[in-house]
Amino acid sequence: KLKNAFEHLYDIRSWTPEDRIRETGLIEDWQMRLEDGNSTVPFEAELWFRDNPATRRQTETHLQETIESLGGGVVYRSVIPEIAYHAILGNIPAVSIQGLIERSDARHEILLFQSEGVMYVRPVGQCAVRIPEDDDIGALEDDDADGGSQNIPDGEPIVALFDGMPLTGHRKLTNRLVVDDPDGYEAAYQANQRSHGTAMSSLICQGDLNERGEPIKRKLYARPIMKPSLTLRGHIESIPDDVLTVDLVHRAVRRLFEPENGNPPAAPSVRVINLSVGNAMRPFVREMSSMARLLDWLSYKYNVLFIVSAGNHTQDIEIAWSEIRNLPHSDRQRAIIKAVADDTRNRRLLSPAETMNGLTVGASHSDASPSLQSWNTIDPLVKAALPSIVSAHGPGYRRAIKPDILLPGGKQLLKEKLATGLAESVVSNNPPGHRVAAPGIQGRLNQTQYTRGTSNAAALASRAAHFLHDVVEGLREGSSRTLPEEYDSVLIKTLLVHGASWGNVYPLYQSVLRDNANGRTFRDYAGRFIGYGASDVSKAMICTDQRVTLLGVGSLSDGEADKFTLPLPPSLSSVTHERRLTITMSWFTPVTTRNRNYRVAHLWFNPTEEKNDIVKKRTDADHRTVRRGTVQHVILEGSQSAPFQDGDSIAIKVNCRAVGGKITEPIRYGLAATLDVAETIDLPIYQEVRDRLQVRVRASV
Repeated sequence: KLKNAFEHLYDIRSWTPEDRIRETGLIEDWQMRLEDGNSTVPFEAELWFRDNPATRRQTETHLQETIESLGGGVVYRSVIPEIAYHAILGNIPAVSIQGLIERSDARHEILLFQSEGVMYVRPVGQCAVRIPEDDDIGALEDDDADGGSQNIPDGEPIVALFDGMPLTGHRKLTNRLVVDDPDGYEAAYQANQRSHGTAMSSLICQGDLNERGEPIKRKLYARPIMKPSLTLRGHIESIPDDVLTVDLVHRAVRRLFEPENGNPPAAPSVRVINLSVGNAMRPFVREMSSMARLLDWLSYKYNVLFIVSAGNHTQDIEIAWSEIRNLPHSDRQRAIIKAVADDTRNRRLLSPAETMNGLTVGASHSDASPSLQSWNTIDPLVKAALPSIVSAHGPGYRRAIKPDILLPGGKQLLKEKLATGLAESVVSNNPPGHRVAAPGIQGRLNQTQYTRGTSNAAALASRAAHFLHDVVEGLREGSSRTLPEEYDSVLIKTLLVHGASWGNVYPLYQSVLRDNANGRTFRDYAGRFIGYGASDVSKAMICTDQRVTLLGVGSLSDGEADKFTLPLPPSLSSVTHERRLTITMSWFTPVTTRNRNYRVAHLWFNPTEEKNDIVKKRTDADHRTVRRGTVQHVILEGSQSAPFQDGDSIAIKVNCRAVGGKITEPIRYGLAATLDVAETIDLPIYQEVRDRLQVRVRASV
């Protein structure tokens, strides 16, 4: 069929000025800065990467001369060859572009856009979050105002947070943070501006305060990467205009694990890095963003898991308020799911949520807040496990499953937008949502507020990662077999996904969205909204009499395989009880920008490869889609009578192959397999499997 490809070609042209700014949001950013009265406008120019350093210098020099000819200058430059990244941070006087940016036919006149060495010109900073302006916050209740001071954490940090500056003196955060601020960003903050970093720290350390959960047992490492600023749209926290975001995050991660200026690594014990910030000017479209490439490379290099928020979209829902205001709850829910799905193009993942090695977390419509729906608002969704209306959609690179999982992001209400008559998201510090620590009025340190979104969901995933690390450490201490620490990050990644399922969400989405266009591939299509589903992380932490989970780790090179065996419990022989087998495997892959496959290593297992009669039916995600990323999550169910002998087992074979380049060192992976039946069925599955489990890894094949 390739011979007919050119029949579909309608244009061939050189890379034009319009291509360099298309869908980057640059013009919109410059317009807002001019409205704010800025005398200069900053920008990031990402250059076509050249392997030859001399060629790179020549291209950069030419670009610098172009910028200077416009009256501007180069503020910063960064080159990271491992991810083919070459960029400069520059600025030009506002007078040089005023009058041109509003005329699309004149944009080719801006010399900056004409430079052949430039791939894209983008806004700088971004990752902006609003600082609440109103006073709708309340004091902590007296019985928990001490923030759990009787359980002060100790030990080296396991989780790192890159975000805004937290309010370290807040009663919910006192003695719980290790703040590392080598760039001196704290000096730019007033106490009442420390909103987002405080909220994320609170969720990681304490969870939703309405749930009164157990605080984490280690301190949280916090590195500020945002500063406050004032715009015509209010106060915000954002990446500063005088740094390149990719370079800032690169330096922050390197500081964790490598000596700097004669000082030891800042926190080499960290296994998880939380990034609850997304770039609204950088939605994912086909190609990996430079930030996502950075996270993938750093994840493999330092063996660390990045937990990333999928991104929030709070724009109007294209449905009239009058149409949904008085609908029955179930009909309203269906109408809103359809309207949000129809607007998928404008609700894509926000960079760096397309990361391949990282875990992308979307928000589900759930929290533990009191219901305070007012006369002029509506709760758009009935089921708590449904994706939030603000949560960004996948898929990821090459149609990989993204977001990976959903975790509670708070209930998002809707109201009427009077100017358009459409439904819009309610922005408020009042419930519903997650109750979190907040910077108080006049320096008070016991204030809370309610927040919502995928940032919250990612923070709760990082909190869960901390407790999962405790589980892994407990196994390490209580087992005669060594579980090396080098596998901690991939095991945490595996276990965060292991409790995920589509539940009753898929039938609802199927009834609302399935049509002739997507009918044959609907499971693949549904994954862009649901991911692997809402994750019940507790299932990966605790076994019961009716549920047993086995963990495995290993490392493989190209063409190698490991075989794991799960002994079958005799009580399941020849019975027709419903049973489920869940298998999850994840890894960190090297990446390459030279190959369209991007990931160098592909690991996979085939659950139906070995004879397996007790669970035959695949459920949830499409069996092809689950192999496109770095997490494979498969659920099998069955109720058929399957006789077997005591000593029989289910075999799980993990395979490895090189797909985007040469594998130079073995690839670490983590695997979890859970066999369970309903809790109401009196079968001693856990004990039977434990008694028969003698050898975990049978052989390398």
